[in-house]
Formats: sequence, structure tokens, C-alpha cells
Amino acid sequence: MKALFPLFAAVCLAVSLRAQAPATAYAPEQLDQMLGPIALYPDPLVALILPASTVPSDITLAEQYVAANGDPSQIDSQPWDKSVRGLAHYPDVLKWMNDNPDWTRALGAAFAMQPADVMKSVQQLRGKALAAGTLRSSAQQSVNMEGDNIRIVPAQSNTIYVPQYDPGVVYDVPEGYDGPFITYGIGYPVGAWLGYECDWDDFGIWIGPWRPGWGYNRDWRDPHFGGSRWRPDARGGHALMQGYYRPSGAIPSPRLTSGARSRVGGSSPGGRGSVTITHSQPDYRGYGAPAPATRAPASPVFGGYGRGTQAREYSNRGNASRQSPVRSAPATRSAPASGGREHR
Repeated sequence: MKALFPLFAAVCLAVSLRAQAPATAYAPEQLDQMLGPIALYPDPLVALILPASTVPSDITLAEQYVAANGDPSQIDSQPWDKSVRGLAHYPDVLKWMNDNPDWTRALGAAFAMQPADVMKSVQQLRGKALAAGTLRSSAQQSVNMEGDNIRIVPAQSNTIYVPQYDPGVVYDVPEGYDGPFITYGIGYPVGAWLGYECDWDDFGIWIGPWRPGWGYNRDWRDPHFGGSRWRPDARGGHALMQGYYRPSGAIPSPRLTSGARSRVGGSSPGGRGSVTITHSQPDYRGYGAPAPATRAPASPVFGGYGRGTQAREYSNRGNASRQSPVRSAPATRSAPASGGREHR
């Protein structure tokens, strides 16, 4: 009976949040602008960033711990949310989120209120980057089409890289901009803290025991496997929603990550990258418009592509017209042995 209480509390929180929410919700264009800075991150990092953004106070505590040279071996025993403990193993991302509190809190509120829409936005943006030819496999991460889903996973079994890019460039390349579009910093080790998975079929985050490998296997969603769907944390969900869920307001834009090259002629206003996408055609998996009964026709506007197959065609055209190599990554930080990760 005790085991059912946390689930019951989470369900009650979700119902309560939606009951208090205004009639409006974030539109696809707003979510695309909000998610632009992280949509091209590898799935394991996206799966940590989204839940962690709903507990910004823990992000601050974790960043203070890391900045004070806290013992890395004690991170997993800290009292922060589990997603924040995982994110603390990637201090660059942790610091960037803490340094952009308005964006982090807005993202957390949006994910708590509209989790499926947030996940759909990530897929929509990845599709647009594929069409632009700026998202491609590299020595640091692999871009895979699996059915309707665009997955980004580390190219190496025991090392993960944080992409650096300008959202105002990668989704709609300005004329005369020749790249590089995505660069990378040092590599970080992987580990058991990566027990969060992006569920692109049902548009959510699942939490379960960490398993080595980047192969996709639906058995991690089986309740008998020990996994569960992520739900808002009752500790701060109400305050986060009331203070930062503002679909009618301006969308906060974080500063570019260190190392990201800004657009030609300077960065976006305030030194921030942003992206504006018009959903004039049925989008990825019908997102942004009623799902068509038949395959969406080809269109010069990416919103009309017909799912996975046509996304590959757009990607191939973009890559063929843009041959600037991706900047080589700096020397990789040596990663501790992780038991030899194998594909599931």
C-alpha cells in the first residue's frame, strides 16, 4: 500500500496543476522556441534535462556543490532529485541551466504541464535540422531514424559529448553561413545515473534501472522491468506552475553555450539564440495540425514531409549541398571503465 502512495500523490498533483492552469497552453511555435537550445542534445541528456528543469532549486544546490569542488563520488548520495544528481555528472550543462534561471523554470513548468507537447517539439526541431543538413552523425553522436522517431545517441559506448550550437542557425541556416553548425567540448563518462529514457512512441520520459548500450528496446517500458513514467515532483510543482507557466508571455531565451558560434553579423538580441518555425503544413507525426489520413505531400516547407522516409531524403539533400566538416572535438576526458557497454 505504501508503494502506491507516491504514484497516487503524483497523479493528484498532475490533476491539480491542470485544474489551476489557464485555459490557454503553449503553442507549438512557442515550445519550438523554448526547446531549440536542447533539441539536438543526445537522448540521454534530454531525458535528464527535462525532469531536472522541474526542480530548479535542486539545480542551484547541485551547481553550488560542484562549483565548490564537492566530491564527485558523493554526487549520487546527495538529497537532490534523482534527475539533478544525474545532471551533476555533466557540470557544463548544470551550470548553463543554473545561469539561465528564467528559461530553466519556464521549461520545467512547460514540461510539467505539457510533457507530450514538449517531447513532440524536440522531434519537430530535429526533423527541421535534418532537413537543413545541420544535424548529422559525427564522431561524437549518432543520428538514427527508427520508424517515425529521430534518435540522437552517443557515438561511443562510454563517453557522451555536449553539443554546442546556435538555435538561430541550425534550424534555418542564414544565407552565407558556412558552419560549423554543431561543435563539441570535452567528453564525459556515462554511468548508472543515466537511468532516464526518452519514450518517443508515447512522448514522455521513463525511469528505470540503467542498462548498458544505446540500442532501443521497448522492454525498458515494461512495468515488470522496473520502469515507471516520469511525473511532476509534488514538492515544487504548484509554485513552478503558478510562477512560470505563462503561455501568453514572452518565451525566455538562454544565452548560447560556451563554444557555440553565433549567426553571421552577431547573435540574436541580447546575445541569445532563438528559433521561429511556422507550422503551415502538417508537422512531424501530425504535430501542429490534424494528422492526415494519407501520407503528407512533399513541400518546400519542411512541415509537410512524410515522416521517416522523406526526412531522410531531405537530410541527404541538405548534406550533399553542405560539405563543411564538423569541427574536431578537443581531447576527450578519460572516462572510467564502465563495464563495456553493449547494444541491447
